[in-house]
Amino acid sequence: MWTSRWAIPGELWRNTITMPKTRMVGDWIDGYLKFTEQTESATIFHKWVAISTIASALRKKVHLSLGRLKIFPNLYVVLVANPGVARKSQAIDFGNKFVTELTGVEVSADAITKEALLQDLEQCQQEAIDPNTKEVFKYSALSIISKEFESFLGQRAENTKMLVLLTDLFDCSESPWKYRTKQSGSSTVPSVFLNLLAATTPDSLASQLPPAAIGGGLTSRILFVWASRKEKKVAIPEWTSELIKLREILLKDLHQIASITGQYNFTREAKDFWVEWYNNFEELDPKRLCTDPSFTGWYSRKPMYIQKVAICCAASENNELILEKQHIERAIQLIEEIEVDMGRAFKAVGRSAITSDVATVLEIIKNAGTITERKLLNATWRDIDALKFDNVMSTAIRTGRVKRLYKREEEGKVVTGTAYQWIGE
Repeated sequence: MWTSRWAIPGELWRNTITMPKTRMVGDWIDGYLKFTEQTESATIFHKWVAISTIASALRKKVHLSLGRLKIFPNLYVVLVANPGVARKSQAIDFGNKFVTELTGVEVSADAITKEALLQDLEQCQQEAIDPNTKEVFKYSALSIISKEFESFLGQRAENTKMLVLLTDLFDCSESPWKYRTKQSGSSTVPSVFLNLLAATTPDSLASQLPPAAIGGGLTSRILFVWASRKEKKVAIPEWTSELIKLREILLKDLHQIASITGQYNFTREAKDFWVEWYNNFEELDPKRLCTDPSFTGWYSRKPMYIQKVAICCAASENNELILEKQHIERAIQLIEEIEVDMGRAFKAVGRSAITSDVATVLEIIKNAGTITERKLLNATWRDIDALKFDNVMSTAIRTGRVKRLYKREEEGKVVTGTAYQWIGE
């Protein structure tokens, strides 16, 4: 038995729920998208919050057998959008309320030091029984849920240790993780499982990550999920009796997901499909969906991301420890959906002093279609003075995405004056 407490306008809803023997919703991810349908956050954000929530619930109690390798379902998911346009924080809030209802799932603070994070890991040790060997194994599972990724990482001048730590812990080594502190000497954390869900903006990424860090290390281990706008306008996202019932069902099923323990295995069809896909995969394919060279390191890990997400897809459907072809296909589709726009996460990151400014004017011109130079200057003068503007526009034009016009046609009339027109990516 467990008690759910969700704040609803005008009351505090309390309901004691008994765990059912079978799933009540056919697919947890689809059910979650239905639950969040009448909200403003981009649907792709809700989708990946749902996947991250399943990963948090599963912890290190499950893995996929890959011959001599074990794949665990932890993910580093970072939602990226310009400030206020796609409701990143709102999407995370919905998922966080589900995660905090789960017994045994520990959540880290929004902002934390490296030392405090290690202490949290040391204090959240758990045990599980392998259903095949009947052996008891210990692990430390922690979920980081942060609406401000830059706050979690800390100041750029001091965040190197945190970046390295997150990079090291991503791999979920089965061996105990040892570290040293000035106060207590050596400490050991049993088999680590770290799951991360965060949100940020391109400018915040640029302020927190040195250009040399892009493409390798931590960034090659992150699934960057981009959205350019909110899904819809919802003036008052009302609670309805149907939503309250759906929430109850989702919570029940999520507790079942959290109880799954053991080893996932491929069906014969799934194994054959995976071997064929993997053998045909080329990380340096010039036709890959994201051509940004910063993501070459990410592409070397793409097969692993598909395996991790496939575990979550299987757990979303049922309690069986079976990975079917459809789960791999769905995982590939989910990953490739975010690949197309991954590069936008780094649009403000670069060694050039005008990288962020070029990204800003490109975004403005793209949204406008065509914009006069005067209007563009009025939109950017607080950050880009006249001398800098010439350099920024010269760079923007040479990207091939915009062109400068001196004459244009408006409403059947020829208009003179400098303007800029969006050509395309």
